Amino acid sequence: MDAGSPTSQDQDLRAEIEILRRRMAALEEERGRYRMTELALRQSEERYRRLLESVTDYVYTVRVQGGVPIATSHGVNCVAVTGYTAEEYQQNPLLWLAMVPEEDRPAVLEQAQRLLSGDAADPIEHRIVHKDGSIRYVRNTPVVHRDASGAVASYDGIINDITERKRAEELITRLSLHDGLTGLPNRALYMDRLRQTLALAERQHERVAVYFVDLDRFKEVNDAYGHEVGDAVLATAAKRLSACVRRSDTVARLGGDEFVALTPGIAALPDAAGIAGKMVAAMREPFEVLGRTCRIGASVGVAIFPDDAARSSELLRLADAAMYAVKKAGRDGWRMVGDLPKRPHNATSE
Repeated sequence: MDAGSPTSQDQDLRAEIEILRRRMAALEEERGRYRMTELALRQSEERYRRLLESVTDYVYTVRVQGGVPIATSHGVNCVAVTGYTAEEYQQNPLLWLAMVPEEDRPAVLEQAQRLLSGDAADPIEHRIVHKDGSIRYVRNTPVVHRDASGAVASYDGIINDITERKRAEELITRLSLHDGLTGLPNRALYMDRLRQTLALAERQHERVAVYFVDLDRFKEVNDAYGHEVGDAVLATAAKRLSACVRRSDTVARLGGDEFVALTPGIAALPDAAGIAGKMVAAMREPFEVLGRTCRIGASVGVAIFPDDAARSSELLRLADAAMYAVKKAGRDGWRMVGDLPKRPHNATSE
């Protein structure tokens, strides 16, 4: 055999080495895939952890025996929603109910009773008092579980934190029912309150006064100083008018320089006349706004329920007519609907 020729053993060794090299390459490739998988798992775990931290929902379980709750467990994320830990709920079985404001408890208790009785219970939305003292809104969606005999063995529920949604809804409602410049109720809210007030006054046999207020010489302010000063005058006028009535009464802005007010429980006509006089006097005072001194005034018409009319729209129309009579007579005064044939009350007659 030629000394330079490879032997069968050399060939076998070289083949084994080649196989080992291929295996090593395959292992290295697999190791790389493993590292990539490990990295992906770590990234997924981190994303999952962050997701859990951001989630404002959690699951609870109530175990039931003989129609009576015997144990309740809250998911770990309950602390993100309520401020209390799962351990604190275990230590105090009545903690959840204690967190619910008294006004919302009947609905919460009714839902629980329906679940314990085995009846279907729709999700409910209610308030809770967070551990930090803030008010939160939650949605409670329960699901009943039964044992082999059909009796209620437990029910699970999902607690969703809907605080931001509720706040957004409240903001939208407020914007739709309030004047953006003054913050006062707008016409829609005023008329709704007026109708409710009249219905209550009719049952209780009370008088209600409706006031229609139109600012005098306001156009002159806009023409002389511009709308920015005019808006500041309107905002100040709204505060002054509100100060003329009780906190429970209503002052609203219809638009432009027109305001209305509503005072239920008027004992006698002179009480409404006194309020109208205060409004006129408040508008006579100079308005110091944005470095300008503005002098305006107000013409006020007053209609009384049920003396002048029984319907809300008619009362407002009559108060407007009384206000217009003041305008025609020289402005800066007030007049009751019952005084329409007479001279308006102004600066000299008050």
